[in-house]
Amino acid sequence: MYSRTTDDYEKMSIASIEVIVQPSFWLGAPRTSIGTFVDYWEHMISFETQRAKEFGIEHFTCISVNPKESVERPLALDALDIMIKENFLKRERVVALGEIGYNLINDLEEEVFLRQLEICKRENMLAMIHLPHHNKLEGMRRMEKIFESGNYDFSKILIDHNTEETIKRTLEMDAWAGLSVYPITKLSPDRVIKIVNKYGSDRIMVNSAADWGVSDPLSVPLTAREMRKNSCKKEDIEKVTFYNAYEFFKQSEKFTWKP
Repeated sequence: MYSRTTDDYEKMSIASIEVIVQPSFWLGAPRTSIGTFVDYWEHMISFETQRAKEFGIEHFTCISVNPKESVERPLALDALDIMIKENFLKRERVVALGEIGYNLINDLEEEVFLRQLEICKRENMLAMIHLPHHNKLEGMRRMEKIFESGNYDFSKILIDHNTEETIKRTLEMDAWAGLSVYPITKLSPDRVIKIVNKYGSDRIMVNSAADWGVSDPLSVPLTAREMRKNSCKKEDIEKVTFYNAYEFFKQSEKFTWKP
C-alpha cells in the first residue's frame, strides 16, 4: 500500500477487507543511503498503519532488505545491521521478515537471503520468501539447496509468487504457498482455480500484488468471486482467501487481530 492512493483504501474498505499484511518491497529506484531504509520501515510501521485504520482496516507489516535491493553493497549489509541495532523486528505490527529471497538469482542476493533466514531462526520470526519473477525453477533449486543444509521450521515459512511449475515443490516442503494475482505478469484467477482444483486448498493463500505497475488491491475478493462463479467449494474459497493467511500470520504474537 506504500505505492497506493487513499482511493484504493476506500475500495478495499467497501469490499469488506478488514486486515492486510504488507511486505517490504522495492521502492522503484535504487536506494542511495541507509536512511531510506529507516524512513521506509518507520513509514510502514507508523504512518501506513494509521492510514489504513482511517478506513477501518487493520494493518500489519513485514520488513526486510528486499531481493531487488540486496545487490547494492555495502548498503544492503549496513541495512541489516541497522535493522537489528534499532530493534525494528521487535516493533509492534512487525509480524514477519520479508520479502526475502531471489530476484536475479545471484550470489549477492543469496548472501543477504541467507543472513535474513538466520535472523528469522535466531529471532523465531516468520519468513516471507520471494520467488523470482523469471526462471522460478532455478530460484527454487537454489532455495532447496539452502534448506537442505540448515534446520528450518517450514511451518513458519511462506514461499510467495508460486506458479504451476513451483507449487508442488513448495507444498512438498511443508511450507506455506502464496499465489499472487496480478493482471499481467503473475497469476489470473482462472490459473489460481486450476491450481487449487489440482492441489487442494491446504497451506495455499491468495494475495494481491499491488505495486507501481498495473495492479489491483482487490485481487483477493475478485478471485473469491471467480471461484464462486466456477462452483468451487466454499471451504476452499475461504481457506485460500482468508483462513490460511490468518493461520500463518497468527503464529506471530504481534498479529493481534481476531476474526
